[in-house]
Amino acid sequence: MIVEMKKLVLIGHSDQKDRLLKAIHRLRCVEIGRTRDIEGTQRSCSSAQIERLTASLSRIDFAFGFLKDQKKKAEALAKRTQKAEQPFIDTPIKTPSVKQIVRMSFDDFDSVEQKESELMANIADLEDISSRQREIEQEKAQAREEIAAHELYKFLKKPYCAYRDSARTFVAIGYVPSQRAGELAAYVDSQPLLEAQLPECAKVQAFALIASQEIKDEVEKKLQELDYSPLQFSGEMSPLASIEKLEGELASLELEYEDLITRALVKEMYIADFKTLYDYYQVMIERSKAMDGFANSKLSFVLEAWLPASEEERVKNAVDGVSDAFAYEFCDPEEGEVAPTFVKNNPVVTPYQDITNMYSAPKYGVDLDPNPVMSFFYFLLFGMMLADAAYGLILAIGGLVTYFIKKPVPGKGRLLLVIGMGGISTIIWGAIFGGWFGLDISGTFLEKLQLVKPLEGNGPLILLGISFALGFVHIVVGMLMNAINLIRKKRLLDAFAEVGTWYIIFTGIILLAVGLIFLKDVPAIKYAGIALAAVGALLIPLCNMRGKKGAKKVTGFLGGFGKLYDGVNILSDILSYARLFGLGLSGSVVALVVNQICQVVLGFFPDGSALIAIGYIICVPIFLVGHIFNIAISTLGAYVHNCRLQYIEFYGKFYEGGGHVFIPYGTNTKYTYLQEPAKEGNSFGATGATPSPAE
Repeated sequence: MIVEMKKLVLIGHSDQKDRLLKAIHRLRCVEIGRTRDIEGTQRSCSSAQIERLTASLSRIDFAFGFLKDQKKKAEALAKRTQKAEQPFIDTPIKTPSVKQIVRMSFDDFDSVEQKESELMANIADLEDISSRQREIEQEKAQAREEIAAHELYKFLKKPYCAYRDSARTFVAIGYVPSQRAGELAAYVDSQPLLEAQLPECAKVQAFALIASQEIKDEVEKKLQELDYSPLQFSGEMSPLASIEKLEGELASLELEYEDLITRALVKEMYIADFKTLYDYYQVMIERSKAMDGFANSKLSFVLEAWLPASEEERVKNAVDGVSDAFAYEFCDPEEGEVAPTFVKNNPVVTPYQDITNMYSAPKYGVDLDPNPVMSFFYFLLFGMMLADAAYGLILAIGGLVTYFIKKPVPGKGRLLLVIGMGGISTIIWGAIFGGWFGLDISGTFLEKLQLVKPLEGNGPLILLGISFALGFVHIVVGMLMNAINLIRKKRLLDAFAEVGTWYIIFTGIILLAVGLIFLKDVPAIKYAGIALAAVGALLIPLCNMRGKKGAKKVTGFLGGFGKLYDGVNILSDILSYARLFGLGLSGSVVALVVNQICQVVLGFFPDGSALIAIGYIICVPIFLVGHIFNIAISTLGAYVHNCRLQYIEFYGKFYEGGGHVFIPYGTNTKYTYLQEPAKEGNSFGATGATPSPAE
């Protein structure tokens, strides 16, 4: 149901802002809004503070990603060097997963402020480590490039500086592209005043030549024609000595890099505190934004907030506990004022609220809570789309058991419950349709549960008929929800005109169908159906005349006939439920095909021989992979198409949406779930019944 909301308007001294916000934070049942403009007041601006806090959040996010990356590198390095003389020792620290949400008291949460400097200093260390690692990567890349360059000249045994021109000779050392190597060799052979070394090279042709000064210009010209690249080194070391030095530097850089990984992973011990600090900054950002919404004078401020009406006494006690200098009142939403929507249902319906919120939250004061009705149909249609009891058993056990083992904090993991309950529905429909991994259940006790055979005889037509019947009921209930909503708003005539008339038509059509198909010997039923359908059709244009005078009554009557076209839309919507038939049948066919593939494989091995065991060994992975794929794709299809039927065909009949989801101040945390120990009368304590759409 949609909980009644109250508005809190409070005036207080500016010195009490922080204390008040801390008290409201602990309540977890108050959403702070933007105070309306008041003459003589101004807004504060915390953009600089918010920008600083946002930057800090980015730094913490970097720390999480960097530590995860370092952990992977450490594992890979330990595996790569496990047989080396000095293997890298990876000693992981047991820390909670970054994604894990931790329950925490408000006192423990607020205490992270005292560790802020230390924690940010550790993040600064990680940033320095990351920066140095990038530098090392660049230095290593540069060293490898230099080694590769020196490798070209390993045939030179003396230091580079030894190879220089004299008075009568000149020296040229370098390389040409490999495709010009033949030309270079031919030229060297043709010159009697020139000696050269041409070692075997892979990508380019390195060389060293000495020639008379008499032909220097000619040789240089020829080398330029061959795209000659001259030697860039001229130090006191030989190529081999240079390579050894660079390899030593590489080894030192590798050791430093490993040491940096070890230093970084030590910071894993702070992950829990990093997560708390992250959420602390989130709350600080929310606090700054809330304060920016206050109307302020020099010494006072005005706050406006929303809360469930049932929490009025708790909020009053909390405010009085902060200071007795506050002036405040609780009031109902004014006409035209948009209040946040807080939906609260029983544990069975609550998980389905997330499905509605993905579409749009109910609008407070306008919409009915659609979740109780929608959840029933979602449960019903989900199972029919899978229609295999064995699949349903897997989903039910997997979803529900996983949820109760993980015990997620309130508001999290509810998709597991939706899947688990969908599995229960699938078991029911699967038993009715005889779906058990697509296996033949003839002669077993399971056959007694089967009412429809979708793949035999007229089974497909029966399945299609059930799909259309469910669609008709779904749409009719949606129209009923519209009538209830109109009646709730005291628009009785509108409810009759928009819904009642169609109900009369539907009743007539049903009676006509019964008279034509089942009770042919009772013509009165057929004629009664025709009469009711005609009356309903006539009432639509007549109702369209209400409130009109003179000629407008005539145009209203004629225009009402146009509304009969809505019947085509209703028929179109009912046809959309053929997807129930398609998805249910396709899943059964895929399961059957997987089983037939296994039978074909087994057919290659003589029955009763020892080789049949090999056939079963081959079939097991085929069976498992095929059915796991079918479960995954069928579950995804059931989830998506079920949502589509709810959003378009069902909600389209009565639901406006566009509401603002109620999010209590300070509850939008990512890694921590804050709660006080449960106290008598505290409906939002450790029980997890927090008034937020996430729960």
